[in-house]
Amino acid sequence: MRSLLPLALLIPAFFCVVRSGSLDEGALCIGNNDHIDPSTQKFITECGSKYFCSAGTNGTCIPRQCRRDEFAFGYAPTETVPPLCAAGSFCPDNGSACTPWRPVGDACELGRDEQCAPPDDADRATWSSKQNFNGSVCLQMQCRYANVTVGQPCVIDNTTYMDVGVAGEPSSIVVTRDNCRTEYFCDGTSSTCVPTQALGSLCQTDQQCSTYNCGSQGLCTDPPETPVRVAPWQYALTGICIAAAMVATCVMLTFVHKRHRHENYKEIREYYTEQITLRRNIIALHSSAAARYSYGDEKAVRY
Repeated sequence: MRSLLPLALLIPAFFCVVRSGSLDEGALCIGNNDHIDPSTQKFITECGSKYFCSAGTNGTCIPRQCRRDEFAFGYAPTETVPPLCAAGSFCPDNGSACTPWRPVGDACELGRDEQCAPPDDADRATWSSKQNFNGSVCLQMQCRYANVTVGQPCVIDNTTYMDVGVAGEPSSIVVTRDNCRTEYFCDGTSSTCVPTQALGSLCQTDQQCSTYNCGSQGLCTDPPETPVRVAPWQYALTGICIAAAMVATCVMLTFVHKRHRHENYKEIREYYTEQITLRRNIIALHSSAAARYSYGDEKAVRY
């Protein structure tokens, strides 16, 4: 009996794994089993990618009522795609229905800053950045404002994403976020907001840099999307090179043109010299023949 116990425990687990994310429309499901994968941080449900479970217990898989992304995954061109949510609402991970923005302090789903209601317009312009949603941020599954200033207590949210490398080796990346303003970051030691580091300063994480990009050498660097800055001397050198190339081209074309003219002039001169020589030879031959005939006629008259 003791040897059969592990097998009895493995059989339900096996069927749960098989059922995860594979049930079609109308199949029985348990919505309470929806969860976030601890390794990939992906939303896991028993229903397929186009359906959600209608109830926490004894539910059925029904088509999703909304979508988060503009281009929905798993739909054929002829299938009806669920609509996007209007402004002031969001689509949850399970796609059950559009839900109004949640105020600060309410629960939110992992990495879903757009589920949190933004602040007033006056504060939105100051607090908003690429690291939040119009000044609101979801940290530790709770909506907060990204408005903490220097020296004030802050909240850090570390999320680890696991993956498998090319050679099959496990790899991970840790995304660290906080609720400090754009010009600050949350120090892990003091749990307070401190100013971000300037370009070229030492760093350990991206949020420590004002550019939000900590390079492989441990220095704050420009992010990959930063436009290349061209120095004034580079503009001047480029202009000089272009002018020099144009002058060299003109000089080269001038010499080539003069050479062609010289060769053409030489050919024409040789042609006219040949024609003049030929004409002189013809005249000389004609004069010689005329003189010979004249001498023969005079001799015939004498005799």
